[in-house]
Amino acid sequence: MTAENMVLEPDGLPQVPLLAAPWQLHGSGYVLVVRLPEQLTDQAAFVPASLVGKRRGRTAYVMYMDYESSDCGPYRELMVLPASFDFEPGTYPSITRIYVSSYDSVVNGRRNWGIPKDYADFEAQRDGRDDRLSVSRGGHVFAELHLRPYGLRLPVHSSLLPAGMRTLKQHWHNKVYGITLQAKGTLRLAKLLDWRFDAKFFPDLAQGRVVAAAYLPSFDMTFPVPSVRELPTTQARSTRTSSAGSLTM
Repeated sequence: MTAENMVLEPDGLPQVPLLAAPWQLHGSGYVLVVRLPEQLTDQAAFVPASLVGKRRGRTAYVMYMDYESSDCGPYRELMVLPASFDFEPGTYPSITRIYVSSYDSVVNGRRNWGIPKDYADFEAQRDGRDDRLSVSRGGHVFAELHLRPYGLRLPVHSSLLPAGMRTLKQHWHNKVYGITLQAKGTLRLAKLLDWRFDAKFFPDLAQGRVVAAAYLPSFDMTFPVPSVRELPTTQARSTRTSSAGSLTM
């Protein structure tokens, strides 16, 4: 399966304004660090064919973001980076599954950065101190999260990390995209109270163990102009060969 075949809507997306990088985004959200079980396969993690067998480690990052503003307007997103991968050279995290609440974000996210975005409906409810979040397609809820932030707000800034630790890489249409993020904001600790996933639509992270969770009450992020290069010939050939087994949902 190619990265393109992993998405639910490979063709026929609506026409939207094309908005080039860089983008400036402002919002809030949650970040969870999850230790995945050894039995979670590449297929279950929605890893594209060009990265199968290249996962290094079992630490995943799960993010639920609520962008109040961006270059394509407000939207929400749920994503998973199931591990770091060998990208010849270097090892970098990669987004393998991501849903957003705006087709403007779907189309431009694929076009600008090679991110395999799909559309979904999002609901968020604040229940006292808790946040209850759900994501669905066609009325079918496939992800539910119940989270509680706590503790003091602390300032955070991406400049404290080396560029290699805040760089993502994506395979898309036989190209390799490199994305080095810049962000600043505030952070609180968070507790995961419960979550549930339909493995047909999103990795079943409930099989894993949450190592850490954080709530970002407010942040500003820059999604930059990416570096882009051709996928090495051997990987591109392997990707084309495997594309006949595309994912069906």
